[in-house]
Amino acid sequence: MNYVTQTIIDILEERFSNDKPYLSEKIEELMTHENKYDGLNFLCTKADSTTISMYAQKQNLLLRT
Repeated sequence: MNYVTQTIIDILEERFSNDKPYLSEKIEELMTHENKYDGLNFLCTKADSTTISMYAQKQNLLLRT
């Protein structure tokens, strides 16, 4: 597992700790990612704006819309 995928999993665990079925499904999907580019693709195509914002904050990135 790479740092991108691990960071996304950490965020999802923080946000959805009370929704175990959803969390398990997303973690299972993320575990299939072979590299950081797969993780970034997930972030760009499947994550909501809150998850993207949290990822940016954890990575000290500035997002401009």
